[in-house]
Amino acid sequence: MASWFASPTSINASSGIGNFFEYLSVVTNFWFGRMILIAIFVIFLMGYLRSKEGDIVGGVAVASYVSFVMGLLFWVLGLISGLDFSIAIGIMLISSITLLLQKKDY
Repeated sequence: MASWFASPTSINASSGIGNFFEYLSVVTNFWFGRMILIAIFVIFLMGYLRSKEGDIVGGVAVASYVSFVMGLLFWVLGLISGLDFSIAIGIMLISSITLLLQKKDY
């Protein structure tokens, strides 16, 4: 019976963790890195909303900045694809523009 994915024994684990991340991305079709990135976004968003009592625009901006930095790391490690990273950049740019255009009454 032919397998659809590479076997874990096919990776060279002695050459570093990079090969393991490449194998993990191939087997999960980049979903492992995507789910971790989404979890980071949600955790930081909820933490900011809890501390600032409902500032959704600021929360999305902070969460998108953190997701951008972690997405850059994940992209370099090969856990997410270039399309996923460009989506993270787009969310960061949209939230930054929204944050800058927001009017606050002090």
